Amino acid sequence: MGALENAIGRAWRGEGVSGHLLRLLLLPGSVVFSAAVRLRALLYRLHLRPRAKLAAAVVSVGNLSVGGTGKTPTALWVAEGLSRRGYRVAILSRGYGGRARQATIVGSPAGAPFSSGAPATLDWQSAGDESVLLARRFAGPVVVARRRAEAGRLACREFGCDVLVLDDGFQHMRLRRDFDLVCLRAAEPAGYRTLPAGRLREPPSALKRSHAVLLTKSEDDEAVDACLTRRLAKLPVFRGELRAVGLVTPDRGGWRELPIGLLASRRALAVSGLADPQPFYRTLHEWGARAEDFLEFPDHHVYTLEDWKKIAARSRELESVVTTEKDLVKLEHFPFAKDKLVAVRVAMEVEEGERLIDLIVEAVEERLKGVANRGAKRG
Repeated sequence: MGALENAIGRAWRGEGVSGHLLRLLLLPGSVVFSAAVRLRALLYRLHLRPRAKLAAAVVSVGNLSVGGTGKTPTALWVAEGLSRRGYRVAILSRGYGGRARQATIVGSPAGAPFSSGAPATLDWQSAGDESVLLARRFAGPVVVARRRAEAGRLACREFGCDVLVLDDGFQHMRLRRDFDLVCLRAAEPAGYRTLPAGRLREPPSALKRSHAVLLTKSEDDEAVDACLTRRLAKLPVFRGELRAVGLVTPDRGGWRELPIGLLASRRALAVSGLADPQPFYRTLHEWGARAEDFLEFPDHHVYTLEDWKKIAARSRELESVVTTEKDLVKLEHFPFAKDKLVAVRVAMEVEEGERLIDLIVEAVEERLKGVANRGAKRG
């Protein structure tokens, strides 16, 4: 990681004299930022800023902090759960890091004959790495757009979707939603400050907008901060954990599954570009991975030819380069020996998961009933 990322990380954690000093210097910025996001939320709550309303139920999966809470795997888990209940579901994403400027369908070959004339791609440079990852995993449509309402309209028009799942949508208040699920790390103190002196995008008081909270486990997964516990007292709270379910490797334009037991049989270089790589390392440790070297890059890192040369040099005497699916989206375009580049596939497991899906379904049904009633009145 770069010097700037390291300095900011130390400031957020309050490590050392330099970390404490930098955090103090950033505190005025946090006060201004917190006031701004509170004011923005108030304007939407008072209906002084308009919200787009779509002809489908909208379920948002998001978080309060910058990265590291498993919101994208959770969005996939929610979308799959609702699909199993018989709904026509699409996942909507902002396409972070992608160049697409209009609503784009992800996962379909470019030039597909969509009636709307919407572009389609599986290129991460256009759609963003997480959107391509979702499209690789989810059987339904994935649509990206800078304005999520535009993506939602396309999903409803092109695929007849009746439920839209927003990946990283808690702060996207421009779009009316019917259910907000917020992912939090169980051991993350509610006292963390907002940006730039801390990692929070909104203060913990924003949790009052949510309908349910998913606590994702961390190293100290039983220790929930006391202040956070008070804020969660009036909300349905569930626990979830990311678990490794297999390995995947590039193969003929797709991804082929491999047994996860290979982690223990091959000497490997571990490569990650994550906001918080610790869960990835814990997974490798749990499965007995023989990781003999590590390379860390910033979150959503765009791998260059020089990066590939470094990875190739560091792994020359090793049998595998093991990474995450999000990184595999970008690394698969570089030449590696057959089956040498592998990614750990993870899935969110939620305790009492069907009960959480039941809560979401209640909100979905209420919304769809309203849509049907308005359609009947117009008829």
